[in-house]
Amino acid sequence: MKTKILVSIVLGAAAVVLVVALALDFGGRTPSADLSAETAQSPMATSPSASSATSAKSSSSPSETGKDSEQKKQTTEEEKTSSEPTAEATRPSWDPKPSGSESRLEVPEQPEASQFKLPDTPKREPVLTKVPQTGVATGKLTKEFPKDAVPVPKSTTIVQSSVEKQEKLVFVGVEGRSNASVEEVLSFYSEHFEQQQWLTAQSEPAEGVTQLLGSFGEDSTTVTIRQLPTGATSIVAAGVFEIQE
Repeated sequence: MKTKILVSIVLGAAAVVLVVALALDFGGRTPSADLSAETAQSPMATSPSASSATSAKSSSSPSETGKDSEQKKQTTEEEKTSSEPTAEATRPSWDPKPSGSESRLEVPEQPEASQFKLPDTPKREPVLTKVPQTGVATGKLTKEFPKDAVPVPKSTTIVQSSVEKQEKLVFVGVEGRSNASVEEVLSFYSEHFEQQQWLTAQSEPAEGVTQLLGSFGEDSTTVTIRQLPTGATSIVAAGVFEIQE
């Protein structure tokens, strides 16, 4: 009986010691220790080296970012180019090589063009066939003055005349006064040029002055006519002729 009582007392003491020990265990933990334990067990907790690597990765250099975007752009352009349809060369439906059975085109012969021929120029006698005697005369014509080349109207008073030669050319000049009107003197020389079959041209270089030019080839004569205050008509004729020897 005493033994059972002793065992009960021992068990009861052990139970009290155990309760006290558990109470001390829970009550002795500090908040900082609990927080450290929770932090250590949390999956979000990382080491300083891992954080540094993450920040270094996120702060990559702008140049590397630009290279990546440029490579993506080139890849997009290449995909776009490869997706575009390409034109395929096709052969012509006709055969470029001529076949022997084809007929040859013949060009009709052109008719002969009619030959155009200018009308024959009438034979013209030379105005001067020999060189007249050269010289200058006052109040009269020179000794061999060529009247056929440079004629002078009738009733003309000679002021002066001259004949000169340079190589194959002969220069003939005469100045005179006539009682005939300007129109009569002009008609006289116009008829002379027409007989010589010369081309003529009339002009008025100054007021009251009429000039008549006749020419053919190397031969030409210019006649200047004007009315003087005295009522007389002034005549100045100058001719250039090529000697036909």
